[in-house]
Amino acid sequence: MSWIGWVSVALTLVAAAALIVYREKARHGALAFATFVSEVKAEVLKITWPTKDDLKKATMVVLAFVVVVAIIIGTMDIVLQFLLVRLPSRAA
Repeated sequence: MSWIGWVSVALTLVAAAALIVYREKARHGALAFATFVSEVKAEVLKITWPTKDDLKKATMVVLAFVVVVAIIIGTMDIVLQFLLVRLPSRAA
């Protein structure tokens, strides 16, 4: 057998080994993904969703908090504008 034949055989063996390694990695990845999906499904089944009344109450709390923060920021803006802009301009 010539050296071309030996190189062909070696390349064929390397390609076969690479294919085997690739298949094993692909299979391991597929199994890991399937495990992940089944664990996610199990966790989703554990979720307790809020009732409609609980959701309304939580929404009202958030809205009230936003209004309070808006009033505080608006008040701070008015006071600081008076102290830093209008008051010095009157003195000049």
